[in-house]
Amino acid sequence: MATHNILRFSGLRRDVGPAFHENVRSCRQDGAPIETPFLVGYAAFSLLFENNPHPMWIHDLTTLRFLAVNEAAIRNYMYSGEEFATLTIEDVHPPQEKEVVRERMGDTCLSSGAARIWKHLRKDGTVFDAEITSHDMMFCGRKARLVLATDVTAREQTREELRETEERFRDLFDHSNDIVFTADLDGNFTSLNKAGETITGYSTEEALSGNVSQLLGPRCLEIARGMRERKLTEGGQTTYEVEIAKKDGQLGTLAVRTSLIYKDEVPVGVRGIAQDITERKQLEDRLRQSQKMESLGRLAGGVAHDFNNLLGVIIGFSEILRDRLKSDEPLSGFAEETLKAGRQAAQLTRQLLAFSRQQVLQPRILDLNDSINNIETILRRLIREDIELVIQAAPALGHVKVDPGQVEQVIINLAVNARDAMPLGGKLTIKTSNVDLEEAEARRYAHAGAGRYVMVTVCDTGIGMDEKTQARIFEPFFTTKRLGKGTGLGLATVYGIVEQSGGHISVRSRVGKGTTFRVCLPCVKEQPAESTATECEIGSLEGKETILLVDDAEPFRRLVRTLLETNGYSVLEAASGSEASKIASTHQGPIHLLLTDVVMPQVNGYQLSDHLRFLRPEMKVLCMSGYAGFGTGQFGDRPGMALLPKPFGKETLFFMLRKTFEGLQPVGEMQIPADPWAGVHNYAN
Repeated sequence: MATHNILRFSGLRRDVGPAFHENVRSCRQDGAPIETPFLVGYAAFSLLFENNPHPMWIHDLTTLRFLAVNEAAIRNYMYSGEEFATLTIEDVHPPQEKEVVRERMGDTCLSSGAARIWKHLRKDGTVFDAEITSHDMMFCGRKARLVLATDVTAREQTREELRETEERFRDLFDHSNDIVFTADLDGNFTSLNKAGETITGYSTEEALSGNVSQLLGPRCLEIARGMRERKLTEGGQTTYEVEIAKKDGQLGTLAVRTSLIYKDEVPVGVRGIAQDITERKQLEDRLRQSQKMESLGRLAGGVAHDFNNLLGVIIGFSEILRDRLKSDEPLSGFAEETLKAGRQAAQLTRQLLAFSRQQVLQPRILDLNDSINNIETILRRLIREDIELVIQAAPALGHVKVDPGQVEQVIINLAVNARDAMPLGGKLTIKTSNVDLEEAEARRYAHAGAGRYVMVTVCDTGIGMDEKTQARIFEPFFTTKRLGKGTGLGLATVYGIVEQSGGHISVRSRVGKGTTFRVCLPCVKEQPAESTATECEIGSLEGKETILLVDDAEPFRRLVRTLLETNGYSVLEAASGSEASKIASTHQGPIHLLLTDVVMPQVNGYQLSDHLRFLRPEMKVLCMSGYAGFGTGQFGDRPGMALLPKPFGKETLFFMLRKTFEGLQPVGEMQIPADPWAGVHNYAN
């Protein structure tokens, strides 16, 4: 048999007699006789070789030529026996692998029977994965290699898909923003991803040597155990929220979803995903707090607004009664006590309106450093000698638009509150600074937007507060002081003033570590106007002008008419805008001033003033209101118009009337004198 021909065993499938004997003899170079046992073994080999369902061949180790191939090789590789006789091993590999094949052909691992995956090439150009198992042997006097080739393309494709799936899972596991973990049924961690390390603060090694109990408090641990028992009983997934203690001691909230891990249909552990919802829960808490404060504010504002009209009547008629009684009469003392109680009640309503953000403000462009300097002397009187006061004023501080008196009240309230939190003395620091509030941080506050702010920080070294107290400190009438030492309106007033001024206030405190309040007010580009306020020497408060008085509250209207007429003014009285319009149209003489309430049915005071001043352009306007919803600036500046907050005393009424008649200051800058009956300010909670 020529060496270029392929040895075929197909003729021996049924007959292993003389033909096979002669074939084998021709392959033996020594011509030695062939023993029968050898013939029998060779025949068995030929049967296995030829009938193997997987491709098999024998190739020369020196020339790499095929010496024998079976039918499966011919069928799978699509070459005929004659074509195989002209090929080498390199020809059934893709071109890019031929050099590697040539280099690796002498590797001992290829002759040891170890399986190896190669890329193989069919006659039609198809490339597939072949698992090669080979063994070196002597064949027809040559060094040869017996090869079994198994098409494992499907298996390798499945393995590759599995590997890709595992990589995707590993990528999700490692890079998920949520905690991914597994644990045994006793709560011992068996895996934890990087998010788990970041959120909890524990490394994977620390977690794997620990238990879920190190993260959960007793209550949450019971929740987790209850959910585990529920899964063991009912199966499926369980979802719940737990509070965890991080490695640094901070608390966090997780939304956990878990299911059981089974092995041989027996539960052996738990797998789960835990989402960090700490910030979301904090935002929800702030939203609920904001909604609660809004509700309380609406209630307080509604009560205070209606109460202002009643208090105005009580105070006004008490003043009239006191002035008409001689000081030695018994009833004079009763009138004075009634007046005093009315003034104190009016102060409470002002604080309620401040909390509900419905007080009447007169904002101006200010440098808060100047405001703090103005009240530094007052602050040092209010705090005790065992408290050190430190003021740190930032240079080039931005300007804000606020009511000067109200912002001073905010600082004084916070300072007095700090004083009461340091019964054994300490340090009170008031600091100003410019800050830029990012959008993410602005979302933490109910009424704040991103931008530039001026921040006033009031920090004490006092007893501090727990979280439950911090959640309620801005509520009206909430106080931690004993009965008679505080009304609980101090911080509520601060909250309302700051929020109504477009800012926000926050608090951070720890028991025994002190408290820090941060008040942020939005910066404005305008510069403070040069002070034009001068002492107005009014002289007599009496007048002879004609005033059109408009107010829908009959008792209050009657009081104001009495006060005006008592001091020489002529009064035209109207209970509504339509009545006022008729009077203005029909009255023959001049109307020097319109004194009108702002909040009225059908038409408000500003709309009425616009209409009447069209009829009587020379008429001046003074508005009255205890409600900021129609406060200064909502309808734009109106020359000659000022706003008088309710309730007011007669001195304030006549002072404002004379200033309005003289047109000394435009609306929004009218400086109302301190009320002589303003009462004692209750600064602290």
